Amino acid sequence: MKQKSYPIYIDIRMGQYGFTLIELMVALILGLLISAAALQIFYTSSVNNNRQKAGSQLQDNAVFGIDGFSKHLRRANYGANSNATSGFYLNHLTPQGGVVLTRPTGTAPSSGSTSPWSKSNLNGLKSGSTALPTDILSANESINSLSNIQGVTKSDQLTIQYQAYQNGMFTCDGESVDKEDYVVERYFVRRDTSVTPNKNGLACASLIYTYNEADANSAGINITAPNLAKLKGSGMIVIPNVDYFRVLLGTTAQDNFATDPTNLALVYRPIPSDPTTLMGQRIVSLQVGLLIHSDTATVSKQENNSLRFNILDKRNQQLSTLAANDSKYLRNVYETTTLIRNARGKP
Repeated sequence: MKQKSYPIYIDIRMGQYGFTLIELMVALILGLLISAAALQIFYTSSVNNNRQKAGSQLQDNAVFGIDGFSKHLRRANYGANSNATSGFYLNHLTPQGGVVLTRPTGTAPSSGSTSPWSKSNLNGLKSGSTALPTDILSANESINSLSNIQGVTKSDQLTIQYQAYQNGMFTCDGESVDKEDYVVERYFVRRDTSVTPNKNGLACASLIYTYNEADANSAGINITAPNLAKLKGSGMIVIPNVDYFRVLLGTTAQDNFATDPTNLALVYRPIPSDPTTLMGQRIVSLQVGLLIHSDTATVSKQENNSLRFNILDKRNQQLSTLAANDSKYLRNVYETTTLIRNARGKP
């Protein structure tokens, strides 16, 4: 008996696995959101890191650069010539005075010493047989001093003088000074070519000389090269990243400033182009202001085109168009006031 055969059917259909299109799109969107969050955290951290680094650089300038600068300012007028009309009086006529406003002209004064090299802050000094150049003196908006301020094309130049009161002292640019030698230091803003890109910085150039009263009142003291060339040179950067440098002189006609300060009439004025306007006045203090920017750029711009800065008497100042291109640098104004030693007593 034949067995009846029946056809065998095999279901070869297989189950479907994986994402639907909607699930895939949701997964992609979630991935993008997570990636965006991670990138945002990274960007924010980078911004904060650069801003903190820029802020710390500004603080370093304040702690080290400006503090060192102020210490040298406090030396000014030490050793001013006691043979002056008053050993406690500082102005443009004070021999070896702390703020250098005048130099001997090579013409004998109408009274007093017959030497053509006397009667000035740099009493007795000459260059060979000629007078010292005027561009080493303190000056308002000096041709030697650069500025990044719009409408103010030049910064000030400050030249101070002091006598070394001990061995082991150093000038602002690192030269050793012997006790009782005199030091002249010139502060100005120049281009710092040691960094890339080049930026402005406060520089200092110095001169050391030995003073002799007899020579000063006769043939004069020759400070020709290399001393004078060093003072006129580019000096050393002592505070980097300086956009502007401003100096004011604190003056008063009062002769008992130290003993009777209640009647003080102190006026802060720019360095005069004509020092004789200080006749009858005494310089008792110095105010200096610096606009400084960071060395590290931040990630975001600081909108420096709209920022305004107050640097001592220069109010509401704007960066020059060239400096405004450095819009990613943090900027701050630092000001300091220094009382001049041996300039506040009653004669």
